[in-house]
Amino acid sequence: MRTPAARTLADYGVIVRRSWWLVIGTVAVALAAGFAYTASTEKVYESTASVLVLPTASDTAVTGARTAGQVNLDTEAQLVKSTEVAEAAAEALGTDPAADLVSRVSVTVPPNTAVLEISFSAGDPEAARAGTVAFSEAYLAHRQAGATASLDGAIASTTVGLDAVNADIDAAEDDLSRMDSGDGGRASLESTLDDLRRQAGELEAEIAALEAEQTAVSPGRVINQAPLPEAPVSPNAMFNLAAALGVGLPLGLMLAWARHRLARKVSYPTDLVERCELDVLASVPPAVKFQRREVFGAYSPGGRVFSQLRNVVASQLTGEQRVIVVAGVAPGPAASVVAANLATAMARAGDRVTAVAANPSTTVGLPELFGTESVPGLADVWSGRIDLAVATHAAPRQPSLNVIGPGAAARAAGPTSEAAAETFAKLAEAGRFVVVDAPPLSCSADAQLLAGHADAVILAVQSQRDAITETAAAAVAMRQIDTPLLGAVLLPSVLGPMNTVPLPTARRELTSAPTVSADETPTDSLDAVDDGEAATTQTIPVVGAKPVVGTARSAEPR
Repeated sequence: MRTPAARTLADYGVIVRRSWWLVIGTVAVALAAGFAYTASTEKVYESTASVLVLPTASDTAVTGARTAGQVNLDTEAQLVKSTEVAEAAAEALGTDPAADLVSRVSVTVPPNTAVLEISFSAGDPEAARAGTVAFSEAYLAHRQAGATASLDGAIASTTVGLDAVNADIDAAEDDLSRMDSGDGGRASLESTLDDLRRQAGELEAEIAALEAEQTAVSPGRVINQAPLPEAPVSPNAMFNLAAALGVGLPLGLMLAWARHRLARKVSYPTDLVERCELDVLASVPPAVKFQRREVFGAYSPGGRVFSQLRNVVASQLTGEQRVIVVAGVAPGPAASVVAANLATAMARAGDRVTAVAANPSTTVGLPELFGTESVPGLADVWSGRIDLAVATHAAPRQPSLNVIGPGAAARAAGPTSEAAAETFAKLAEAGRFVVVDAPPLSCSADAQLLAGHADAVILAVQSQRDAITETAAAAVAMRQIDTPLLGAVLLPSVLGPMNTVPLPTARRELTSAPTVSADETPTDSLDAVDDGEAATTQTIPVVGAKPVVGTARSAEPR
C-alpha cells in the first residue's frame, strides 16, 4: 500500500492554484467589506496640546510613584479627566453634560518628561481643537486654584495672628501710657511691648512673602498649542484595508484547503495519491481534446502520454507477465479509452498485443475505437459457441494488434474463473501482451475476477466524474487479490464523443419501457441467457463475416 509523502510548500501551492478563484474572491469580498466600513463610519478628528506641569507649594511627592519628581504626573493625568475639570471645560465650550466630554478626552505622559499630552476628539476639526483648548485651560485653572487656595489659607491664618499681636501691642501701650516714669514694672512692660512689635513685624513680613508667592504661582503652561486637524484619525482607510486583507487572505486559504479536503470527486492527480493511496501512472491533461471515437495518434499530446504509460507498465512487468487488466471505477468509457490507447502504444513499440473487450456496459468500446467488429466476441467464446481464434479480429493500421470484441452474448452471465484463466493463458502462450478492458468496479465484481488471473491491474479514473470514496474502494478491492495494482490513469472530465455515442449492442431490447443508457447499466444487472430456453438472441450481422456454424440464432438488421 502506498503511503503518501509529507506535504511540501509546493503541494500547498498546488492547492491554492487550483482554487485561485476562491482565494481571490474571498480577498475581494473582504476588501470590499473594509472599504464599505471605511466609507460608512463617521469621521473622527483629534487635536492634541502639550502642557508642561510645574511644581507648586501644594504638590507632595508620592512614595513609589511611576514618575519621578515632586509632581506625580499619573495623578495629574487623572485630574485632567476629573469631573471638576470636565465641568469647567463644558462651561467654556457651552455644552452639557460634562460626562460626554470625558469619554472624548485622552491624556498620555511621554516617558521621562513633566509633560501631559491632552487630546480631544470630535466630529469636525474645529470642535476637536476647541475641546483640547478647553480642557487644557480648565486643567491649568484648576491647578492654579488649588495652588493659590493653600496660600490664601496661610495668609489668612497669619493675618489672624498679626491681628492678635497688634491687639496686645495696643493694650500694652495703653498700660504704659498710664504709668509714670518711676513706676515699678514699667521697664518690664516696655520690654514686652518691644517683643510684641518685633512679632508683628515678622508676621507682616511673612504675609508679604505669602502674597508675593501667591502672585508668582505658575501651575504650568501650554508648550504646544492644539493644531487644527487636517485629516481624520478614524476611520483609517489604510488600516481597515490592511485588516481586511489580513482576514480575507487566511480565510480564502482555509476555504481552498477545505474545498480540497471535502471534494467528493477526483479532480487532480494528488487526489489519487493523498486520498486514494494510488500511484499515478499517467494523467491526460484537460487540454487534450477527444475529437473522434478513435485512439490518439502517435505524436499527438494524448499519444505521447500513453506512450510514456506503455514504458512505465513494461518496466514493471517481468518477461513472463503478459496480462494487464484495465478497470474503471464507475460506468463509463474511461477503462475502454485507457485500454485501447495502451494497447495501441504497445503495438507501436513493436509488441504483439491483443485487446480484449470484457466490459459490455460502456458508451464506447474497443471495437468502435479500433474500427473492428463486435461480433463474434468474448462472450461467444465463453459461452462455447465459437473458438477464440474466430473471435479475434485484426486492428486496421496496426498489424501487431488484435482485438476481441464483447460478442453477441454480451448481456449474458458474467465470466467464470475457469473461462477467464483459460482465455488469458491461450492469448499469453502466443507471446502476446493482453490488455483487458474490464467492467467498472463500482457495479460489478467481474473486474476483480478477471484481475485474479492477470499479471497487473490499472485503474482508469475520470476527473470530476469518479467519486473519491468509490476510487479508494476500488483500489482496496484490487489490493485484496494477489495481482499487483500498478496505479491509476487519470482522464479529463470531458471525453467528447466518448460519453455521447452509445456502443452498438449485440441485443435488441424487445420491451417498450424506457431504455437505460449502457453507460449506467451495471454488469451484475445484465440478464443471463439460458441455452435451454427457446428464446433466441437477436444479433447484428457482421458485415463480410461468415455465419458461425452450430449457433441457433436469428439475426435481424438494426
